[in-house]
Amino acid sequence: MTYKTPSIKFEPLAEPAAVVSGPRVRFTVLTDRLIRLEYSPDNNFEDRPSQAFWYRRQPVPSFKLTQNEQVIEIDTGELHLVYQITPRGFARETFSIAVRSTSTTWHYGDRDHQNLRGTGRTLDGADGAIDLEQGLLSRSGWALVNDSDSLVFDSSGWLESRSAGNNRTLDLYFLGYGHDYVGCLQDYFKLTGNVPLVPRWILGNWWSRYWGFSQSSLTELMQEFKDRDVPLSVCIIDMDWHITKTGNGSSGWTGYSWNRELFPDPPGLLKWLHEMGLRTAMNLHPAEGVWPHEDQYSEMADETGIDPASGRPVEFDIADPEFTKHYFEILHHPYEEQGVDFWWMDWQQGARISNSKQAVAKKLDPLWWLNHLHYYDLGR
Repeated sequence: MTYKTPSIKFEPLAEPAAVVSGPRVRFTVLTDRLIRLEYSPDNNFEDRPSQAFWYRRQPVPSFKLTQNEQVIEIDTGELHLVYQITPRGFARETFSIAVRSTSTTWHYGDRDHQNLRGTGRTLDGADGAIDLEQGLLSRSGWALVNDSDSLVFDSSGWLESRSAGNNRTLDLYFLGYGHDYVGCLQDYFKLTGNVPLVPRWILGNWWSRYWGFSQSSLTELMQEFKDRDVPLSVCIIDMDWHITKTGNGSSGWTGYSWNRELFPDPPGLLKWLHEMGLRTAMNLHPAEGVWPHEDQYSEMADETGIDPASGRPVEFDIADPEFTKHYFEILHHPYEEQGVDFWWMDWQQGARISNSKQAVAKKLDPLWWLNHLHYYDLGR
């Protein structure tokens, strides 16, 4: 039995009345200011939910359509899309969208030099400013989200690659909201899912330090914070909670076994922290897998088809549903039953899973996927 993925009620199919199809192109009017733009040389379009866009089934906005063998025009009142039909698809001279609120016109291929930017994948290795990704908001009055290379969810809720096709296939989302930034975000969340309200305790003070604390020194420190009326809501135990001097080929950054020299009574510690009114998280670097020094090694090896006597490490492969099942059930659920409230998902091996045999791993960012899976797994 493999990992049972979280049950998410996707609604990826747009209302038929919102869809305008032409030779090798498809346009979906999702709101009066947001249009999906697809081009496929072989007319192979994607209807499955992607990593970002889960809810394309939206009320159909009013729009005027003009379509013949030469041109497709869509006028929503807010946007005016004009596509001159050509065999080679989208091009600057044949494809434009006018944004009426700012009297600006986007042409295919335009660079968004006034984009207000989004976020960065990680701060690991950063020493000062970093390049940020393109965001949803722009002083240009428009922004473009390129979803062409994202993965899609299958019927079981697992990620898979898009259908094999021409590498010129495009899946774009045009956001023409002018300077109505709040409206832009509101409509984006309609397509991607609302951001859940966070628990109140998340808004309090979090404490963490990369330091080799012992159980006694950590509890003394938490008690001192309380005695001095310093309000804390979260205590994060950094990586020294687990064994770091492994005696084998593991660097010690990944670990799943309590360091009993520093923490002789882990359940007692977690119980005490909860009694102090603190939620508790532990640092996690899962990229190196499970090595023979771990308490869980024999069970993980057995479940993944490795002879424990061989001492061969169980490689980290979150792209594999079988590994993922044991990753949660053997490595994490027992600690959550002891009192770990959540995990600090720290640095990964990079943007790809290099050792996986799963085809989807070629494009799967393990950090994104781990956060997705842990979020829904904790929600159980």
